[in-house]
Amino acid sequence: MLFEFSQALWLFFILIPIFWILKRSKKRTLSVAAIYKGVPPEPWYFNLKIVLIIIFFSSLILIAARPYVESKRSGNYLFLIDVSRSMDARHTCGDLTFLNRSKNIMRKVLTDIPEARFGIVVFDRFAFPITQMTNNFEYLNEVIDEAIHIGMTFEATKTELANALRVIAEKKTKLPDIYGNVKKLILISDGFVSGDYRRRFSEPLSLLRNVGMEVMVVGIGNPGDTPIMSTDRNQCVNENIEMDGEVVLIQMRDDVLKFIAAETKGQFFAETDTEGLIQQLRSGLDIVDEDNGSSIARHRNDISSIFLIMASLSLFGLIALGANLRQKYKDNK
Repeated sequence: MLFEFSQALWLFFILIPIFWILKRSKKRTLSVAAIYKGVPPEPWYFNLKIVLIIIFFSSLILIAARPYVESKRSGNYLFLIDVSRSMDARHTCGDLTFLNRSKNIMRKVLTDIPEARFGIVVFDRFAFPITQMTNNFEYLNEVIDEAIHIGMTFEATKTELANALRVIAEKKTKLPDIYGNVKKLILISDGFVSGDYRRRFSEPLSLLRNVGMEVMVVGIGNPGDTPIMSTDRNQCVNENIEMDGEVVLIQMRDDVLKFIAAETKGQFFAETDTEGLIQQLRSGLDIVDEDNGSSIARHRNDISSIFLIMASLSLFGLIALGANLRQKYKDNK
């Protein structure tokens, strides 16, 4: 356990006069009871009172010192986010788009795995990183809120997932200082691709296996077909987008997504199983090598709440102890 404001620990010296006052109070109480021939409290009452008061003040001092522990585990993960036009699908304007549902998953992962570093790559027709690898979660959440949207490139209607997987494998090979430690890729997509996907994915999946990267896939979509709602000045309009006189309907291709996961020894997760994804990612965290100069910044976990609970319990104990003593004197009368 470490302390952010270790100077506050000097306040423990205050416990010395507090202990002396409590012992003196005990002697005075016993002497007064003897003079007036009263019934003094039991010895356990004084001992318990001292213990509770010491715990109370000790907890307050520790809270002031801001105790924390540093995680000895960390990891490097890369988000690969589908921003093609199909991710704009939803049944009504009141529903979240597939992309907004993807963003919620990303936020959940960042919140529940604060020890790791993350990077974000987006793709539609092209694939390109929009963040560096970082554990600055304020920055990452700002990027999620403000910088990820549909139509980041000219032809957002095309979903070149195979190309995106190839780009990731190439970056891991060509930029080892940045992506060399990334072992798990988090792909979030509806998998809406056309054509013979097994043939198209053969080469990029082989490249990913060669660089030792597993793809953890999260499928985004609805059980049936989902239309894409029209927009006017970035505002949703209750009209479906049509092409050649037919409504454009999006279907989640879980067969494609499960194939990608299986071919890279990864795992497929339904959108509702975000907890399962997080559990798998946490199992992939590595012990930080403190002797290695390349070790990343350590995550701090504030544990002040533990001592706040201890202070509260000791305070309630003191109140109950006083109430018990008052009831005892009423019964003796």
